[in-house]
Amino acid sequence: MLAAPRIPELGQRDRFVRRAVKEGRVLTLADEEMASVPSQKFPGRTVQLFWSSPLEAKRWAEALTGNAGLQEISLAAFASEILPGLRAGKGLAGTDWVADPIEAEVDPADLQLRLKADALPGYLRTLAAKGEVYLVAGDDGPLLQAITRRGAELYLLHVFAVRADAERYMKKAGARKIMTDPIADFTASTLPWAAERGHLVVVEPIPGAGGYESRAEDLRNRLMAV
Repeated sequence: MLAAPRIPELGQRDRFVRRAVKEGRVLTLADEEMASVPSQKFPGRTVQLFWSSPLEAKRWAEALTGNAGLQEISLAAFASEILPGLRAGKGLAGTDWVADPIEAEVDPADLQLRLKADALPGYLRTLAAKGEVYLVAGDDGPLLQAITRRGAELYLLHVFAVRADAERYMKKAGARKIMTDPIADFTASTLPWAAERGHLVVVEPIPGAGGYESRAEDLRNRLMAV
């Protein structure tokens, strides 16, 4: 189990998340073999180095490798491919690494979740601008995914900004119908219906990075404020 991060580490991590989402990319060393260091806290584990600032990344590229070669990773690729791979290898993410004694060594799953949360406002603005969402439906209305969590049964309503994503989920779920829900109806009817029944809503703020769960009432309030 990872130790709780200290305040300087939290600030470093959160700055990285905000910049990465705003810029839509992160940076690492061009020489991937040099882009990792041993963990300062967890013997035997490796920290993969990433930066959100080009200036900081260039500075440390020169310090670590003798040249300023960098590679840019899109936010979508970072969240959907790099972080899951890092997690599978039991590695950690060094966010805006600066070789300090107190470094942010972040669990990849936690970092992915924080990136999704920070990307949510922009995703909701996109939904509002499009004017509609897509739902997978059955004969009786929107299809719900049943899950068990801490001994309790919960239902998830999956919402999609892109029809092709809804179609992929439809095939996976064995359903046959896609509903197009105008934003006005989604906020006035669908989300209140889900909130009344205690259903959670799942959206994908970063393409390919998996779902992000939100309370239906919270999502409605945020959409209404856009």
